[in-house]
Amino acid sequence: MHASDICPTWLDTVLTTTGTKDGTVAITEFATSPIGTGQVADSIRTTVSYSAPTSAPSSFVIKVTSDKEQSRAAGRSELNYLREVRFYQDIAPNLQVRVPRCHHAEIDSNNTEFALVLEDLTPARPGNQLAGCTVGEVRLAVEQAAGIHGPYWGSAQLAGTPWLDISDTYWARFTEMMPEWWAGFVDRYRTRLSAADIELGTAFTERIADYYTALRTMPFTIQHGDYRPDNVLFDAAGGDVPLAVLDWQTVIFAPGVVDVAYFIGGALDPETRRASEAELLEHYHRGLLAHGVTDYSLAELMRDYPVGTFQNLVIGVAAAMLVARSDRGDDLFTAMVANSLAHARDHDALARIAALSGQGAVHV
Repeated sequence: MHASDICPTWLDTVLTTTGTKDGTVAITEFATSPIGTGQVADSIRTTVSYSAPTSAPSSFVIKVTSDKEQSRAAGRSELNYLREVRFYQDIAPNLQVRVPRCHHAEIDSNNTEFALVLEDLTPARPGNQLAGCTVGEVRLAVEQAAGIHGPYWGSAQLAGTPWLDISDTYWARFTEMMPEWWAGFVDRYRTRLSAADIELGTAFTERIADYYTALRTMPFTIQHGDYRPDNVLFDAAGGDVPLAVLDWQTVIFAPGVVDVAYFIGGALDPETRRASEAELLEHYHRGLLAHGVTDYSLAELMRDYPVGTFQNLVIGVAAAMLVARSDRGDDLFTAMVANSLAHARDHDALARIAALSGQGAVHV
């Protein structure tokens, strides 16, 4: 389904079928406007009026397949559309974090044409990765990350779930493709990258198999997979919701610590990050304890965290090579990679990967 397919008749049927509104109440007015900066799917805010008083919402966010062929192909091949639909159907009700309520979810058998009718959490303040976050906002984000990770920590229930437990397939693809993607990224953005960053990025991508070996030594749980400022709302629902988490199309059964490193590394400038990082990790760990995770010490978190510092590079490079190019995308993906490499350098992350993967020491 695409943005042009959203119409009063379709939405009226969906809302009636799902029990969101009574069938005797009809949509009488209907307006749509695009929102967000999504690279893979399109989000449309839809406002409606009804023929009679009703408790049904007067606005929704409807998320549909991208009109851009390159983005649509990426959404299909990476199972992004399927994962987000299944997340709202199967996982969201059990998390201890605020996500939009899902009124309706559908996807075709080719995992390409999909639609989500979601709660509209405006007024809210959208996060913006290029603008960054305050330390207080990041503290709130890592606290909510514990609410994502805690309920399914080490879950035997999720292991083997076909659409979610895909790390072996997903990581094998990235192991194969990342050197090529990185070469293309450097060729495209060479003037925006320092020589030191190119050197470290090349060393990492040449050893990306060791990165995934290191991740396999860590506890698995629900991982958002793209947990960054662009995918959260602050002060949502008019301030009633301090932080809501959006865009679950990259959800995967994998180490939760990667979400934390990814958000911290992408949301704070390096100087601010260095000054606040230890306290933020302690706050996240307290959140895990509060959600019943008792078999993962702070020392283990500190051991694993440096590995995740490369995730902004992994996602930034892959996205740059897979989705339709835009000016904002250029700025975002190069910033993600530069911040990731500074983050990894601060933590000597290549050496930590080597230690956890059983390889010899590497320092760049």
